[in-house]
Amino acid sequence: MNVSDLVVTTAEWIRSWGIFAIIASLLINVLISVAGVLPSLFLSAANAVVFGLWGGFLISLTGEILGAVVSFLLYRWGISRSEKLQKVGETRLLRRLAEMSRARRLLTLILLRVNPLIPSGVVNVGASFSKIPFADFFLATVIGKTPSLVMETFIGHDLVFLAENKLRLLIAILLAASVFLLFKWTEKKEVA
Repeated sequence: MNVSDLVVTTAEWIRSWGIFAIIASLLINVLISVAGVLPSLFLSAANAVVFGLWGGFLISLTGEILGAVVSFLLYRWGISRSEKLQKVGETRLLRRLAEMSRARRLLTLILLRVNPLIPSGVVNVGASFSKIPFADFFLATVIGKTPSLVMETFIGHDLVFLAENKLRLLIAILLAASVFLLFKWTEKKEVA
């Protein structure tokens, strides 16, 4: 099964929920986020197919934010219950994140959210181990997920409707590649 078929199958399943389709989509997003390793691209694309580009984007963004919040709170709750897990939060990297100024911490989390190479689950887990305040996590998630979801929604939608959207798909892929290259370039610059 290719990506386009997976998107169409997911879109049909979401449609089958009728008036509860939005709720079903949001719940799937929460489950994907809590699992931490599943990609949400197919769901973002399916939302765009079912609800239109902008409606699908807004539902996907809401679902991603809701999923990140639920994951963050669940992980943090679990960490607070385990002394072994609390020691993981004392690693140098997570301490550095917690000790950053608020502006620097927000910028770091926003860049982690925008980066197409870092799964959201990794950011959720890392943030829940750190001492970052919930409000900062939430703000960085909203700001950082918005541009990445715009790309995910458009690329996924246009893969399904390739015949009508070849040019827009090409532009979206070029933008996504530019973001990827920008991160690679800044990563090399920091190492040097």
